[in-house]
Amino acid sequence: MATDLTAPTTLAAVVSGHLGNNDFYTTPVAIGLSATDPDNAPASLTTFYKVDSGLFIQGNSLTVGDGVHTISFYSVDPAGNVGPTGSQSVNVDMTVPTVTAVANPSSLFPPNHKFLPITVSGHVTDTSGGVPTTVNYQVVDEYGKVQPSGTAAVDANGNYSFVVPLQSSRLGQDKDGRLYTITVTTTDQAGNVGSATTFVTVPHDQGHHSGNGNNGQGHGGGGKVNHGKGHGNHGHGRGSDGVTIVIVPPGQTGDMNLNGDNGQGPNGNNGKNKGSHGHG
Repeated sequence: MATDLTAPTTLAAVVSGHLGNNDFYTTPVAIGLSATDPDNAPASLTTFYKVDSGLFIQGNSLTVGDGVHTISFYSVDPAGNVGPTGSQSVNVDMTVPTVTAVANPSSLFPPNHKFLPITVSGHVTDTSGGVPTTVNYQVVDEYGKVQPSGTAAVDANGNYSFVVPLQSSRLGQDKDGRLYTITVTTTDQAGNVGSATTFVTVPHDQGHHSGNGNNGQGHGGGGKVNHGKGHGNHGHGRGSDGVTIVIVPPGQTGDMNLNGDNGQGPNGNNGKNKGSHGHG
């Protein structure tokens, strides 16, 4: 019988796993070990492996999760020949980075069609690797008109901040107001994407009616009085309540101003009425 002096060799191969960026897998990785020997059938060979600094155990397959791993392995034939120890590096990052986002201000009023600066700030963390260095942002306008996008830097502590101009306007019939949706995303070294969303609204406020009710302003009409007839035009106001009437006595000349309390017309709430003046 010939003497078996040949040791087996062992190879490792990834059986399953999703490969992301920078040689990182983003799912658990299954690894298969196969041994060959010119003097023996594969089924007669015994394979051992260990993960990182663990102990060698017998087996031909294994699965690893998050982390940067080194798989070491070798095989032995029936004659006791021990093959060389091989190694395989496997990088796994399954952790999605965490992102926060806050918009300030989050409400725009009055709806005067002006563009106002909105500051969006937040924080990025990633427990499985280095903190991403940038975030991307996209604004989605409910009306599809104002939709800026861009990139902002993340500092060494994971903080970021950027400013976007949004228009303070809305349609008159839009009872629930105009909605801007701001989405902030970041991608880690493996390609995992984390995101956060914040909102800015242009509300519909039915409590504001310019020129009517409170803070309405009234202006008196000029009245020319014919001497002896005693009739003058009356001043009228667009305040919330009442009409102020100014009567110029016959034969009187000069200006006559009728002012209520601090310039307010009778029964009016902050409505200002300016009396007319007559000329004899």
